[in-house]
Amino acid sequence: STSQNYRQSSRPPLLSPSELSSNSIKKRGSGDVIVVSSDDDDDVIVPPKRPRPSKQTKIITLRTKVSSSHPVQNPAVRYSSPQVSAVKISLGGADSARKQILENLKILRGPVVSVINQVDNTSPPLTFKFVNESILGSGVEAAPAEVMIGCECRKDNGRNIGCEYLSCDCLADSALNAEGKKVFPYSAAKLNPGCLRDFYLESRHHIYECNAHCNCEQNCKNRKVQHGRQVPLEIFKTEDRGWGLRCLVHLRQGEFIDTYRGEIITVDEAIKRGNNRTMDEGNYLMDFDKFKEPEAITKSDFLSNFSGHTRWHEKKVRDQDWTVYTKNGEEMWLNPEYTPNKYVCDGMHVGGPTRFMNHSCDPNCRLFTASYNHSDPNLYDLAFFALEEIPAGMELTFDYKDEDDRSIITDAQAREVRARDGYMPQPCLCKAENCRRYFFN
Repeated sequence: STSQNYRQSSRPPLLSPSELSSNSIKKRGSGDVIVVSSDDDDDVIVPPKRPRPSKQTKIITLRTKVSSSHPVQNPAVRYSSPQVSAVKISLGGADSARKQILENLKILRGPVVSVINQVDNTSPPLTFKFVNESILGSGVEAAPAEVMIGCECRKDNGRNIGCEYLSCDCLADSALNAEGKKVFPYSAAKLNPGCLRDFYLESRHHIYECNAHCNCEQNCKNRKVQHGRQVPLEIFKTEDRGWGLRCLVHLRQGEFIDTYRGEIITVDEAIKRGNNRTMDEGNYLMDFDKFKEPEAITKSDFLSNFSGHTRWHEKKVRDQDWTVYTKNGEEMWLNPEYTPNKYVCDGMHVGGPTRFMNHSCDPNCRLFTASYNHSDPNLYDLAFFALEEIPAGMELTFDYKDEDDRSIITDAQAREVRARDGYMPQPCLCKAENCRRYFFN
């Protein structure tokens, strides 16, 4: 990540994650800070820059640093001004949790990430550690940097914003659009600079960005995810779905939000961890399977392309290595070309703010894959982009399944899974009109 221009020392303090309540926020004139005494005395109005109050009173302020390119369209009502807010906190046991999360968040580069709870007195998991880059676990090896190939584009190409179509080698593996042409993933138009183009948003095409071996500059229009998060985020407690994530500024369609990070582990290790976790703990495992053939194909596709493998498939079924199931009215058979992916990203104990994003069957974000080293199909970034215009303060969601199949899973189907596999599929709480009702984990 090339975000060396950020300074951790200028990061504003975090809102208390443990004992916030909507009743603790009171509006005053512009620039005033509301201070609530811990012994329930009357409120004290303290203007900014006033000397620190007595020990019986705590103030936590959040100074929101907003880039001029991301104006706040709908500032949250909890702020007494666009730059300063104050909250009521306790001096009791929750104070240690607040301090721990404050220290934990200091490591994050980029605009402020805040935490707020206006529902109860719980905090985000104290065992969770924020990181700026994923951690490679045992048995995980990235392709050496020596095999990374860069483009030879001139630095002054295209209004001095980098690479051009005819010369950029970084487009060599990119997908073709409807006209049979390769296009850069990000727009250079004045109205939506740096936003993911519709051709990518409407698909699941892999993003190839320029890298450290390229001749272009850091401001090249083909560099976006590698520069890291550029928008302020807030982790907040929802009414019925645990913790969620929202952005404090308006997001344009196609705008990059942040990456999904965690500990990158082998598939074998992921299976062990998955088997040892309960349904209540949640599943934060993301497969690096972008370049793998699908595990299942329809029976008709199997017979058309792999007719000589019929006995092989029958043996897999007989040995219980594969169970034939029906999808959209067609039997799904094991793909002879399928090979499991090598690595998985586990965001349960380490990661970034996007670890707290909730699912929706009608999401406003999508997870895309982005590479810098074209020679490494096993490791790449998992990047979230806005699928639509998202007003400031709206919850950010994505489809955990990320499938085109929107079929509703009935109670009867869920009971069949429980009878067959020994567990009940997880109910979906997204409340979208097209909600599938259950997850098949």
